[in-house]
Amino acid sequence: MTKKLDLRQLDRRQFLTHAAGMGAGAAAMAALGGGSAQAAANELRILFAGGTWQKWFNDTFGKPFEASSGAKIIWKMGLGFEPLVIAQRRRPQWDLIHQNQNTSSQLGALDAVAEWKEENIPNLKDVHPAFRYPFLAGKIHTPYGLAVNTKRIKRPITKWADLWDPEFAGKVAFPKWVWMGQEVFHAINQLNGGTPDNVGPGIGKLKDLYKTNKAQTINNVEHTHQMLLEEEVWICPHFGARTEKAAKAGAPVEFVIPEEGGLSFIFNTSIVNNRPKDSMELAHKFVNSTLDPENQIAFSRLTGYPPTNRQAMSNLPADMKKLEMSDDDVAKFGKIQRNFDYLAMFAFRDQIKARWDKEVIGG
Repeated sequence: MTKKLDLRQLDRRQFLTHAAGMGAGAAAMAALGGGSAQAAANELRILFAGGTWQKWFNDTFGKPFEASSGAKIIWKMGLGFEPLVIAQRRRPQWDLIHQNQNTSSQLGALDAVAEWKEENIPNLKDVHPAFRYPFLAGKIHTPYGLAVNTKRIKRPITKWADLWDPEFAGKVAFPKWVWMGQEVFHAINQLNGGTPDNVGPGIGKLKDLYKTNKAQTINNVEHTHQMLLEEEVWICPHFGARTEKAAKAGAPVEFVIPEEGGLSFIFNTSIVNNRPKDSMELAHKFVNSTLDPENQIAFSRLTGYPPTNRQAMSNLPADMKKLEMSDDDVAKFGKIQRNFDYLAMFAFRDQIKARWDKEVIGG
């Protein structure tokens, strides 16, 4: 009988061993980085997701930083760069990687990204504690809950469990695994008594959602937007501002925070560890600019998401006051995730993904 790993005893050495198992191909991915590990400090190299988010990010933070610092930003666009960063830990070729609190905590445990400290990032002191993590602080806060079609669904939606209502069969959707599906899966699994090394409850619930309730898969924000507009989807997990955008475009939808709590994704660019000193200093200056109150207000205007800097929050222009959040509002988000075991989620992610593909999607 195979001995079950006790996650309570998962120390750094064990975690490294499990992380190494995520791919013999990770080392080969290092070649994707290109260039020299000793890139000059007048060059800032960023791994980033593409799409409108990268454009907004570059317009708000990137281009002004290039103008003020004289540095040139080199971008590599895509998803799932964590194996590349892990493979390059000894000689990293990139300075920053776009992350959320989950993935940054995982890379931080491997010493692949650097801890954020106020002595290097002065604006960090003004960021609300709810949006500060050891290896990252959010440039904005992205509330996540349920998008609900109020024309088709007449009864109040109050819980995550409402996704399983038989009345919504064929009109309920769940995010693609490599988009937001993995994150939401762990929330559902936890709410049903599961843990990262016991995902049976979550697998069972989502299998039922797909098989019995005929759930559709939403692939990204653009796909979800279209499905909500066409009313092909009546209820699904989604971002608050993106739900509002769909409503403005004509979809009869509203954003609902389930009573168990919404989710909170804290995005920014984590600082890759072990880069040359001058490169890391440049990276610290850049992330400090993402926490600047005026910059955050500008980014919030583009995205529709609340800023994380308390000065920015208290000085929002009149047309952005709807983004203000009290401490009680903040407390509604992220409380599910506060109990996430990020290291265990990372260590077991390949096994969990295999079960997802076979039992939920393939079942």
